[in-house]
Amino acid sequence: MPTVQIKFPHNAPVPSTLTLVEGNRLRVKIEAVAKAYKLGARIDAPSILAAQPPVHNARADSWQFDFVAQQPGLTKLSIVAVQGSGLSVMPAAITVQVEKSISLPAESTTEGMLARLFLAESVSPGDTSLAWNLDNVKTGMQWMRRVIENRLKSGKPEDFMARGATSVEDIVMADDRGSVQFHGFNVYPKLGPDIAKNLRDYVDNANNGLHPKRKAYLDFVQAALDVATGAVPPDPTPTGLFAWRTAKSSSPGADFIQHAALARNMFYTHARLRKRD
Repeated sequence: MPTVQIKFPHNAPVPSTLTLVEGNRLRVKIEAVAKAYKLGARIDAPSILAAQPPVHNARADSWQFDFVAQQPGLTKLSIVAVQGSGLSVMPAAITVQVEKSISLPAESTTEGMLARLFLAESVSPGDTSLAWNLDNVKTGMQWMRRVIENRLKSGKPEDFMARGATSVEDIVMADDRGSVQFHGFNVYPKLGPDIAKNLRDYVDNANNGLHPKRKAYLDFVQAALDVATGAVPPDPTPTGLFAWRTAKSSSPGADFIQHAALARNMFYTHARLRKRD
């Protein structure tokens, strides 16, 4: 009995279980199929995973199949011979889990601004220069949220280029004649092309079921959403965090005291100002 293998376009064999995200497209191929056979796809729940008509390359004796993940759910996919007998296709069945996509809150909301800021200011799973750690990254985001909250309630927002600040937006977008507190966010919701591309990539990777680091990117984006939309977290210091900078950068000023380095950022307390919970 002849046996053929379902493969991805890059020739890796397709496993018997796959996770996709709604909107994902899955392309697979089967090569070296004798001309006596005609292949087709069978899907238990076509409302979850839809099949496009297969493409047959008669010269190469190959078949290409395209599928679209339409909505969350679980289904099984099989590619079988609909003409000819005795052909074994491996794997015989593929269990496909389709998950809901993730997205950032609207740019116009405080939560949307904070989520984008936390992602832009945190080390991503794609950084290979250190061992990426979700717990450290999420804690760093929580500390960032505290910095912003402490500055807003400090009674001295002018110390952070935000004279008269009454909102989180005022703190994040602080700008003193071109000197800014948070790189690229002084003209929010407009963002520089590098920041905007990184944010798109993070969400795209989180929503790509076939990306090798999809789980890490999903956790990364979800952490930013959790911190941006949840309650203000407790401050890790008795006096309050008031700044952060990339760990190897210079201090933000003489009044700032190093608290701790975390996930490639250095966090600071303040010599004069105190948190007001």
